[in-house]
Formats: sequence, C-alpha cells, structure tokens
Amino acid sequence: MIDELETSDYYKSMICEIDEYDPVETYENQLDCWSGDALSHTTPGLNYVSNDDFMAAIFGRVFKSARPLICRKSGDPDKGGWIPLIWPCITDLPDQNWYTLPSLYKSDEHGKYRAKKELAVSVHAVMVDDIGTKVDPDRFTNCPPSWAIETSPGNFQYGYILANPITDLDIADKLKARLIAAGLCDSGATGGAARWMRLPKAINGRPKYGTPSPDCRLATWHPQLKYTVESLYTQLELDRNQSAFPNKDTSAKTSAINRALRQQDGTFNSIIETLKTAGLYKKSLGSGKHDITCPWLHGHTDSIDNGTAYFEPSDEYPSGGFKCHHSHGHLFSIRDLKEYLGIDTEPPGSVEHELPSQLPPALLPVPSLVPSNLPESVAGAVTDLADRLQCPPDYLAVSMLSAAGAVIGNKVGIFPYANDESWEVYPALWGGIVGEPGSKKSPALQQAHLPLQQLESMAAQIFAKGMADYENSQAQYEKDLKSWNAEKKSGLKPAPPIHPKRERYVVHDSTYQALGVILADNPRGILALADELSGLLQSLDTPGQEAARGFYLTGWSGTGGYSFDRVGRGSITLDRYCLSVFGGFQPDRIKAYVQFSQRGSSKNDGLLQRFQLLVWPDPIKAFRLIDRKPNKLVMDRYHEAILNLPKLGQRSLAGAKRVQSGAQLFHFTPKAQQTFNAWYVQNERILSNDDLDTARQSHFAKYRSLIPALALLFHLLDRHEGSVCDECLNRALAFADYLKEHANRIYASVSGHDYNAIRTLATRLLNSQLSNEFTGRTLTLKGWAGLATREQAQAAIDALVEYNWLTETELRTGGRPSIKYTLNPYASSDLL
Repeated sequence: MIDELETSDYYKSMICEIDEYDPVETYENQLDCWSGDALSHTTPGLNYVSNDDFMAAIFGRVFKSARPLICRKSGDPDKGGWIPLIWPCITDLPDQNWYTLPSLYKSDEHGKYRAKKELAVSVHAVMVDDIGTKVDPDRFTNCPPSWAIETSPGNFQYGYILANPITDLDIADKLKARLIAAGLCDSGATGGAARWMRLPKAINGRPKYGTPSPDCRLATWHPQLKYTVESLYTQLELDRNQSAFPNKDTSAKTSAINRALRQQDGTFNSIIETLKTAGLYKKSLGSGKHDITCPWLHGHTDSIDNGTAYFEPSDEYPSGGFKCHHSHGHLFSIRDLKEYLGIDTEPPGSVEHELPSQLPPALLPVPSLVPSNLPESVAGAVTDLADRLQCPPDYLAVSMLSAAGAVIGNKVGIFPYANDESWEVYPALWGGIVGEPGSKKSPALQQAHLPLQQLESMAAQIFAKGMADYENSQAQYEKDLKSWNAEKKSGLKPAPPIHPKRERYVVHDSTYQALGVILADNPRGILALADELSGLLQSLDTPGQEAARGFYLTGWSGTGGYSFDRVGRGSITLDRYCLSVFGGFQPDRIKAYVQFSQRGSSKNDGLLQRFQLLVWPDPIKAFRLIDRKPNKLVMDRYHEAILNLPKLGQRSLAGAKRVQSGAQLFHFTPKAQQTFNAWYVQNERILSNDDLDTARQSHFAKYRSLIPALALLFHLLDRHEGSVCDECLNRALAFADYLKEHANRIYASVSGHDYNAIRTLATRLLNSQLSNEFTGRTLTLKGWAGLATREQAQAAIDALVEYNWLTETELRTGGRPSIKYTLNPYASSDLL
C-alpha cells in the first residue's frame, strides 16, 4: 500500500488514521522493529505522518476545556517570543520551525491559553533531547521510544507517550529531573510539563545549520508504545533516590554547609513563625515537612482543611516548597506563599530580568511566494516581471491566475467527487492585492493582464467587422422588406440580420445593471476590475444595494442565474452566468473594511470571503534598478497560455464530459482523487473545531471549491491532457497553504492578533505614555486605537509578556486577584 501512495502526503495522513497499526500487534513485535540503534533505524514510509497525526497520537482529537498548544517560528527559532497557538490548527507549512508542549493547558482567568506551567493540566508525553550527540542511543535499548525525530544532523529527540497522563506536575518534573540526572537527556532540557519539543514536519532554522535550513526527520514512529511512569523508571533504570541535580556537589560536607547557611539565613524559621502568627500552622511532620492550613482554603471543596504542607529548604529545593493537594494546588508555589505572608521572595534590587526579545513586524508573517507551486507557464513570467518591476511577485501571480480563470469562466470545470457529479466547480476566482500606494500594484496588474487586453482588442476588431457586415445586411434587409410590402407580401418575408455580440473579458467600475447587459451576451463570464475594492465592497453594504449585492454573490460560482427588470427597457434574464472580481486594496482600507464587516455592520453572507486570491505581501525592501530586456521565452509562454484558453470551449476536450449547459468538466485521476479526498477530510476537521473565528471559518470553508478550481486552472494553463493529475493538485494544495497565511494576516486585524497593537503598546510604554507598572484595566481606559477593548489590550499585553518586555505580578488584596504588569528595564526602541 505504501508504495502505491509514495507521493501523496495528504492521502497518507488519511491512511495513517484509518489503517495505521494493527491493534493486536504485541509489544514484543514492536520491539522487533526497534534495531537498538536509532541513528541507523528508519521506518519506511514515515513521510506520511503529518504534524496533525503526530499531535493526535499524543493527545487525541477531542478536548473539553484543556487544549494542546503548539508554536510556529520562521527563520532562527532562538529569536523572538514563543507565542502559543491552540491545536487543532493549521500545521502543514513544512518550511517553519514547529514545536509543541507535552501537556494540555487550561485558559487563564481572561480566557487566554498561555504556555505557562501553572496552567498545565495534564502531561501526556516525556521528551529527552540530544540523543546521538550528548547521549548514547544504546542506553535506550530496553526502552524504545514512541517516536524519534532527527532535529539536526545526527541529533535526535526521543519521546515517550504516557499510557496515563500525569496530573500531578511534580511527578512529571521529578521524572524529567531523574532522566537528566541519569545522563539520558541534555541537562538544559528541564521541566516535565512546559518544555517545547519539535514536531516532525518542520525545519531547524538555526543559522549554524546553513541555508537552506535542514528538515526535521521522523526516524521512528511507534505511537502504540505507551508507558506508565513506573515502567519508565524501571526500563530506563532510573534511581528514585538519585539527586535531580547531578552537577551540584551533594557530598555530606557540602550538604552540612548548605544546611548551616539555611539555618543562618533563617528564612524557613521566619515562614513558620509567620504561619503561626496567622493561625495557619498546625504541626511538624518531621524531615523538614510541616502540616499547615492552606491560605486559599476557600478554594477547597466544602473548605476542607487538610492536605497542605510547607517544606523547609533542601539541597534539591533551596527556596523551600509549598504543596496543596486540592484541585488548585498546582497554581500556587512557595513564592505565592511567601507573598501571601508578606515575606520578600528576593532581596531588594536583586531581581534579574530576562533580556527582552526583538518584536516582530506589525503584521503577521506570511511566507514568500514559491514560483514552483505555480503552473510552469506562469512561474517564469512571474519571476521575470517581479525582477524587472521590482515588485512583490505575489501581485503578479494572483493577477495572472485571476485573468486565466476569467477567460475560462464557466465553459470548463471539474467534478470534485469521483461519482457524484452534482457538484461542479469552475476556475473563475475572485481576488486582489493589498499594498501601500506606490508599491506598484497597478503596473503589476497591467503587465499581468496584457493578454486580456490583447483578447479584448481582438474581440473589438471582430465586433467592428461584424457590425460593418450587420449594417450592410440591415440596409439590404430594409430594402427587401420594403419590396416585400410593396408586392403585397408575396413570397417569404425577409429575415432581419442578427446583431453581432461583442465578446468581452474585462469591465471597469460598471454598475451591476450594466454588468447584467454585458453578461447577457457573455454568459461565459467576465472579470470586473476595481481600482479600490474596498469602495466596491462598501457600496454593496449600502442600504438599497441589496439587489446589486445579490447579483455579485450569485455570479461567484458560475452556475447561478439571475433576472432583473429595468424601467422602460424590459427585463434581463441570465440563466447561467459567471462573474469574477479583482482589484487592489490599500492596507488601512482593507483593515477598516474587515473590522467593519465583522462587527455586524455588514451582512454576514461571505462576500469578503469570496476573495480567495487575496494577498498582502511584504514590500520590497532593497530596491534595485533593473533595466534589461524581458525574458521573451517565458513571457511568450505565459501570453500563449492565456490566449489559448478561449479555444478550449470551442472544441471537445479529451477526458472531459459535456453537460447539459454545454460546459465540459473533468474528473481527477484516481491518484489525485485519493489526495483530494484526504485533504477534504482534513479540512473539514479543521473547520469543525472551535479555534477559527467566524470570518476565517467562512473563508476556509470556500477552499472546498478553491482547491479543485486551482488544480483545474493549473492543468489547463500547462495544457495537460485528460483528467486532472496529482501533480497539478499538489501544486494547488501548496499554493492554497500560502494563500491561507495571507488570509490570516488580513483577518488578524479583526481579532487583534496582528502585531500592530503590540508595537503600539511597546512604543507608548517607552515614551512614558503609560506607567511602567499598570493593569489591563488601566490600559483599556486610555482608549488607544487597537487597545481600547479588554480583548485587544489583553492580547497585546500577553504578547509583550511572551517577548519578555513585561513581567507580571499577581496582586491579592482580599478580593478577586488582579495582575500588575511592569516594563522590563532593558526594553528599548532598538527592539521595535
């Protein structure tokens, strides 16, 4: 089976779920698969395991409140903060650094999911690092891992999936500490609950590994191997009594000195005395452990006063310890106990701040366009024009695809399903380009649409000749009709000539009634161009424009019909018409429109979400003066590809089926059909979870038709014969992943998850427009744009915490606790 599916990652991911492992295979059989030498061991076909498959094997797919968290970083992963994303989400961008945490996390009191240990609920896996470089892989012979990922050449992370998730986080931390103490893990990979670990479909972007960045590689995959904590201790021969910190001097002499110093310091005596004064101390339990009343007793079920202890400082825990066995126990630490008792956790002036990180750009990052994901007839022209114009190649790619789709219209389509032919998809796509004035949107659009202008010119010439013939025929008809009437209507009545119809491909800024007239003569479809698309969209939101809005919405699929009456001019009925829309957006205007449309001020009918070829690339930073001749070979190839498209509807296409409307539709090849089906299932899962806001859910739902439309468009542009092949579909899938990231950049302006608000808050803090110590409420009262709502303010604050610009301290004043945020003294404008 694997040999038949080698080139279909999407289908392989589906097979992995349906027929992944025989549940009756025994543990001993799996051990036979483990060679004992993970560095030379490779399980065939592991390329099919996607990041989603990997996550599902560890955490499952159904969650209540606690969720898995992942992180995606581009370039050098050591730069920037670690912004968590809630999984399930999009994880199929292999050119990124991808990480996950071993635990499920609950949200904080503000409903925000954060990668903080105190929010971890249960630990589902254990990871050990630097196998093969710092740790001998032979030491794991008796305990084969559930997975092994080569994260850099010769360096592996091993993972163990837990049969029963650990809910006592101390147990997880101690297990990890024992692994480090036994020399089975890099000493820096501490923490059992909140340690980032690699996902398999990723790169390692650290600069020392060169360019291009090497891919991570899943070398071993046995998710059915699950371990209990006890079995890990036993099979890895971990010493429960061994110090968790082997690098420290734990000799009897040093321990005695440490105890003397702790007694001299007297911190634990101060805590005990304060506990007694507060009426919280009960008794000594021996060995440095004391039975106390929990300061947060009200959080216990029925306020039961038991199960809470204070621990004196020890070699392993120099600051002492606090443990409450009730449900909130993992939220409070020795630091919280000291703060409650009014005992300084650190001497004045001794606070050490982590250095703040460089803040990301104002917009969410988007991947660069990969020309090889485009049709071959388009890719060369995109590269050549982008170089000569010194504009983002993204502008050219979507403009060219929109032109091609509009020319094909609803004359050639595809059946996405193999058997059910009631679903038809056509490649006329809506789109646009977002950029600042002067970013060369217009020159890019003009160059990309030159073939359309040529088609328009040719059609105009044909129409002019047709009109000349028609006028001559009309004059002759009038003479013949006059003679026929004079002869008292003897013989056949002369037939009037047929008025020629002008073939159209592009219209500019027309009313919907004028579009209806043009489409009556060109039901195949036309492309409506608008210099500023936000103006068109806002006009369709205006009261009284419901008919125009409905006309645009119906024309999107290429299969709908429409009719409207015109006063004094009769009615127009379009049985079936196709309408494409394309143009430009200025960044501020599209952000304003997106925010406007998602506040409920616009109709929730998915008008904006129909713009699927919509890109917002980063501007060209290093301008170069390019004055050279065009690459005639690639430009001619692109022009010929577009000029060939009108001919498709004039002949029978090999492998296509002609339907009642006269259109011809293709199927996928069997291999491509399997790939599409697997992708479709995966996309439906993403749409069914609760992580997408309504705008993006609506947008990505329309990928159901975007994917087959792009695959067909690529197929036709490169003049492939027969059914739509797997190669075209895989290019379409890769290009759609790129489009998704641009959609995320655009919709982020609604949710406040772009970085503009973050940078605004950072700038205002540096300019002392807000106190260096503030609360979320203090910030929202300022009413600053992008920070005026509680959600916007908290999102910006959380991000600055992740980037170490802010530290947070919980304030307890007897009522509901609040959080104070303090600006890191090392923050500076150089990091903006």
